[in-house]
Amino acid sequence: MSAAMPATRLAASAIILVLVGCGDDPTPAPTLDAGADVSAVGMDAAAKVDVPSGADAVDPCDPRRRLRDGGLIDPDPSCPLPNLIPVIDRVQIQTRSFAPGSCEVLEGCTMPGRRRLLRFDLITPNIGAGDLYLGPPVINNRPDGRFEFGACHMHYHFRGYADYRLMSMSGDAEVARGHKQSFCLLDSARYMGMGRAVSSREVYTCVDQGIHAGWFDLYDRALDCQYIDITDVPPGRYRVRARINELRGLTESRYDDNEVFREVEIPASDPPVSNDPTDACAADAEGTARDCGWVVDRALACTPGTRVTVGCNAACGSGTCAGNPALRVCAGDGPCTHANAVAENDDACGTSCPSVSFMCPLFRNRYTVMTGGSRAGSAYECHLEAAEARP
Repeated sequence: MSAAMPATRLAASAIILVLVGCGDDPTPAPTLDAGADVSAVGMDAAAKVDVPSGADAVDPCDPRRRLRDGGLIDPDPSCPLPNLIPVIDRVQIQTRSFAPGSCEVLEGCTMPGRRRLLRFDLITPNIGAGDLYLGPPVINNRPDGRFEFGACHMHYHFRGYADYRLMSMSGDAEVARGHKQSFCLLDSARYMGMGRAVSSREVYTCVDQGIHAGWFDLYDRALDCQYIDITDVPPGRYRVRARINELRGLTESRYDDNEVFREVEIPASDPPVSNDPTDACAADAEGTARDCGWVVDRALACTPGTRVTVGCNAACGSGTCAGNPALRVCAGDGPCTHANAVAENDDACGTSCPSVSFMCPLFRNRYTVMTGGSRAGSAYECHLEAAEARP
């Protein structure tokens, strides 16, 4: 799927929150070639533990039982363990200007003025047999030291989850670097090919963080700070390197698949501006009328002529949200522009969460839901639900 995720392995769903951190480089790990089909990566056994919904779960391998006295203890090695892999997708080169007081400048992602950026998605599936569990950033009214609070974006994130570098083609020479990324780790969508034991519902959110076995977390290229600043990099071919869990602060069943490379071509001038609404915005943009900074969430079927309600708004009775997301509905499969949208919404039912109702497109019987921050690039969660009003 060129609009959002690799079509061979990923099924789209909710989006994530993100911030930026920093730290030192650990010893390099063995690599995974991003150009290869990720289906070639050896999957662990299908998920053996489906985390119960109740807080009184008795399964000794339920990862949430590891919360003790406001801290998280290491998982029992005899229990199923997670295994994270990084996937780089949808590279975009862009030039835009930043004000001295912008969050991205204050957080050290870039510098004031006109800057050239190499953007890309980072997808981190959990292909292990057990859940990755981090828990709440604040436990018993005490912040967990593994998380940091971003004053600009006003939320907590796990420290130093990913590190981005631009490397030479001829060797290991570093050409440019991004800051170490701190993620809100959650269930974005199911990662295909994990077997029937994979949960069909998302479990983890930014309030109670983790990645369910057989699911992935997505950090979209349109989000703030999801790039490497390449302003001073000469044109040519390079390799983007992404590492996750470098310091092995997260217990996994293996660590030799936590690095990935992807070749990129940096042209002398930026590509022509496209009409793809999933491209990152080249300037500040807000609201539903913009045609940039959107993410394809999912495509769904409906009965032509019936009324459909889609949203991530508990007050409207459909899904939940965090932050301030917006929503756009397109006829058929794939993204659409504002001019061709079936329905759009930013705030509904007296809240900052979106919800829309529309007639199922005639002659199409399918529609695509796109989400994005009300301000393009801002962090949000949008856990969608859809319902049809049948006669």
